[in-house]
Amino acid sequence: MNTTDKTDQKRSNAVYAAAGIGDLAVEQLKKIPALAEQLRTKAGQLREQGPTLRAQATEKAAELTGKVDVERIRTVLVTNAQKAAEKATALYGDLVARGERVVDTEADQATVVDAELVDPAPQAVADPEAPATPKPTAKPTVRKPKATPEA
Repeated sequence: MNTTDKTDQKRSNAVYAAAGIGDLAVEQLKKIPALAEQLRTKAGQLREQGPTLRAQATEKAAELTGKVDVERIRTVLVTNAQKAAEKATALYGDLVARGERVVDTEADQATVVDAELVDPAPQAVADPEAPATPKPTAKPTVRKPKATPEA
């Protein structure tokens, strides 16, 4: 695969990923009304539990203040960043595949619609008795000899 093919593939993957993101966004937006209702219910429960949870959090924070291990936190952060990068790469691949399906489906539907809308023009039929028209021929080029310098 040459460089141009690789560049074209990257560009098409980006287009497919964008189409996949759009499709995923529409799918997720459809879930918002149900999620909003769940959040209203949960917010009511948390308002009731708020003072108790605040007191517990303050006690736990005071308890953990002296127990911070910076190296362990750093190791966990690096590990999680690597996992996140792997997941992002996998998600990108999934979005490309999803976008390809969306684009291919749209292209197939457009082809069907175009085929239904277009009235094919009648084809001209060649008369078998008509003389064949000769193809134009190119004139031969004549090269002039180059002048040689005299000594």
